[in-house]
Amino acid sequence: MITPSIQKEYINKILNSKEFSSSKIYKSYLTYLLDASKEGKELKETTIALEVFGKHAGFNPAEDTIVRSHTYNLRKKLETYYYSEGKEDKYKLEIPKGHYGVTFVPVSENHFASPNRFATFTQNKYFFILISFLILAIGFLWFRNRTRLHKYQIIDNNDPIWKDYLQSRLPVLIIVGDHFFFNDLNSRYDQVIAIRDGKVNSMEDLEELRARYPDRNLVPASEPYFPYHSIWSLPPILSLFYSANQTPILRKSSSLSPQMLDEYNMVFLGSIKTLYILKHTLAKSHFRFEISPHKIIYSQQDSTSDKLFETSLHSPGPNDDLVLAMKLPGPKQNSIFIIASFHSLGAPEIAAYLAEADTRQHLEDLFREKFNRVPKYFEVLFRVTGIDKTAYNTEVLIYNELPAE
Repeated sequence: MITPSIQKEYINKILNSKEFSSSKIYKSYLTYLLDASKEGKELKETTIALEVFGKHAGFNPAEDTIVRSHTYNLRKKLETYYYSEGKEDKYKLEIPKGHYGVTFVPVSENHFASPNRFATFTQNKYFFILISFLILAIGFLWFRNRTRLHKYQIIDNNDPIWKDYLQSRLPVLIIVGDHFFFNDLNSRYDQVIAIRDGKVNSMEDLEELRARYPDRNLVPASEPYFPYHSIWSLPPILSLFYSANQTPILRKSSSLSPQMLDEYNMVFLGSIKTLYILKHTLAKSHFRFEISPHKIIYSQQDSTSDKLFETSLHSPGPNDDLVLAMKLPGPKQNSIFIIASFHSLGAPEIAAYLAEADTRQHLEDLFREKFNRVPKYFEVLFRVTGIDKTAYNTEVLIYNELPAE
């Protein structure tokens, strides 16, 4: 077992090595971790951010990777040290992945491979024989499994929620919600600037703004902006269709025209703010929404009263989000599937929920229990709870069948 005096000797050697002596930040960070481990202090990422890197109390690890990146680089510097000046050390300083505690471990006699030994090995004829064999083996496995990969399927074509998309001859159009931006000539800077106004979410809204400011030259921006809701909802839905040998077409929601509504089976993914012309299809459901403040109004069936659901503005801490998941009848016997949320937390979570077999089965079971079948068209209101963009709870609030007409 290594004694405290020997530990101190090794620490001084590391800190005074070429790898660390010229790097004040990593020398300081390593010293901090060593002192904390000696005191038995349980370190967390936020603690290190505040005490070592001078971050403020609102530090969010999901948005700022300073601790993880410096810890990764610290491990690499230790690795470099043990390949050079520390290659004869009998004990090795380690920072286990996923932890910030530092520990000394004994090093076996041939623990570190010398770069010269590797160079000698690569000059050996058996090295090239081995590499050639591996290449041939990889090629054989690739050809053998290519057909299997094409047949890989994560969803059955008869799945009651998705079957009319998977079996229909109509092409699938995935609509990715983009925020509405418009341009204005700014007199102060004498140049065109792009503007995002939370109350202007369509050409209709922009026309109303133009009417209030007739002297301004307000025009839609040419470049789209896609929020987190849209982009991170895409992978599970694309995986679902690709696995069923479907190749969807992608379009941004701001470019959708009324004429397109009867040409495709559609899937909308994104923010409720980016529904644009699709918001009119909600008239076929029992839901309405308000953008500011965030509200979902449910007109209860067989009742004259409405039920109100609200969610607060997004914050970097704990959040809850309301998500509308609705499969609606289109104008020409097609389907329009909407997955839309107020915050970036909800839509990606429900897209995954509806793409993954286990969670989708839960919803199908709820429908069967209530209607003895899974309806072709339906409406569901979810509440998703989580921290920032990471969900930890999904709740089904309302689920109903919708008529085909």
